[in-house]
Amino acid sequence: MGSDAWIHLFDYERYRAEVVPGVLDLLRGGAVPPWLARLPASEWTDMWWPMAERLRARPVDLAAYCLWLGADLGYLGNEPVMRPDGARQWLRCPSTTCPERTRCSFHATAEQENVEELAFLYAAWVTLRCLGEGQFVGRSARPSGYRPLLDHLGVPENDPIRLHLAALDVRGAVVGFEFENTDGTYGWLTPAETADLATRLDRLDLPRYEPTFAAASAAFGAFHGEPAGELGWPALTLSFVRTAATVAATTGQGILWGGDLYPESWRDLLGLTA
Repeated sequence: MGSDAWIHLFDYERYRAEVVPGVLDLLRGGAVPPWLARLPASEWTDMWWPMAERLRARPVDLAAYCLWLGADLGYLGNEPVMRPDGARQWLRCPSTTCPERTRCSFHATAEQENVEELAFLYAAWVTLRCLGEGQFVGRSARPSGYRPLLDHLGVPENDPIRLHLAALDVRGAVVGFEFENTDGTYGWLTPAETADLATRLDRLDLPRYEPTFAAASAAFGAFHGEPAGELGWPALTLSFVRTAATVAATTGQGILWGGDLYPESWRDLLGLTA
């Protein structure tokens, strides 16, 4: 199993204006979202429609009561949400006082399938509507994997770089991950956070090349022929994060770390434009 991890340009403004209110409305029992209603029939929409209907059929108000989530559906913690042991590692909210605990899929054991369906539908929504160009950063890779490299580079424990990377690692931990924690949206940064990360990463001793996705792709290809400096693969892929953040900062976008999210392939398959 596992997934291909990519760092993508992320249209955070569209995400806040469309995806967040749309998800909350769907979960309250509202209408099927317009982006899904407009899609042509396909093997994907044949799955997404029933998922949306099942989520609508069990109304829950996450915006009013969920203490896990911020205003943009981002997980408020700093570490991944722990899942119980077992083949299907469901999220399980520990709250015993939440008014929605008898209906919310994060509580109701019999409805835990809805958690996976929410993650799948949410990832499709974000991918089709909010993601732009990206760069591969590793197989089943996570931003937490940069900790040894940051230690080696002398980045202090309280440095904002570490906070930004932690957000890329876990901000999607409630609604974004699919149940095995390999596919889906791991986390994202706002445009302001993205610009700050780009500036700070540019100060580190990482591989240098023109700040474009084409140059990052060329650096990735060259890595297979010779080592990418003494720090190797982690330093090279962190430079890809720097590139994505630099490009995003010039257009007022954020960045998103995800697994097996392929916006161009999905849009081509469905005959869509960005």
